[in-house]
Amino acid sequence: MGDRPSVRAVLSRARTFAAARPAKQKAGAAAAGVLLASAPFGGLAAAPEPPPQQLRLGQPMTVGPFEVAIDKVVELPDLAPAITPEPTQRVVVVDAVVTLTGDRPEYAVTLTNNLRVTGGGVKTTERPSLYVVDDATRMSVFNPGVSYRLAIAFVTDGPWQGETATVRANQVVFREEDRGTLNPNAWVGLDEIQWQGSVPLERRS
Repeated sequence: MGDRPSVRAVLSRARTFAAARPAKQKAGAAAAGVLLASAPFGGLAAAPEPPPQQLRLGQPMTVGPFEVAIDKVVELPDLAPAITPEPTQRVVVVDAVVTLTGDRPEYAVTLTNNLRVTGGGVKTTERPSLYVVDDATRMSVFNPGVSYRLAIAFVTDGPWQGETATVRANQVVFREEDRGTLNPNAWVGLDEIQWQGSVPLERRS
């Protein structure tokens, strides 16, 4: 800290540098000096990322090509016949209506890779499984323009603690050419939370 030049010294050097420049460069040099002088106090700090959008029950949110409206979050001992966990485990289900808004079929993994439920003092499966509520069939491909009521199911390593769960969704963007995959025109999840909210957790035995 002791050998860091003072703000006065930096500004003095900036003025000397600017005075020796051609007239057209003086203004820019002076501005650059002020910016550099303010750097230790945050002048060059990156702009903070905006906070996630607030997720609320019943309010549609966009996850890439999907529109997702969550009705409730429920803890169950099982989701038979689809899921039968160990006796010490539980199933947390996000009951939601999901609509594919694009004009082509999309794999369910685009949604499951980017949707998470956390909290409750427990660990959950990294990615959920999707089941159609009406007949418990597993969802793997969405058709465009169709709305599905789905059980978005996570298995936990124990009973949920507390009365709320945090649901979050990552930002998903469309890339015409994605070097990370062999498929062009792909939806790609980013490591940025776009939606997040704390919602009530219902328990059923």
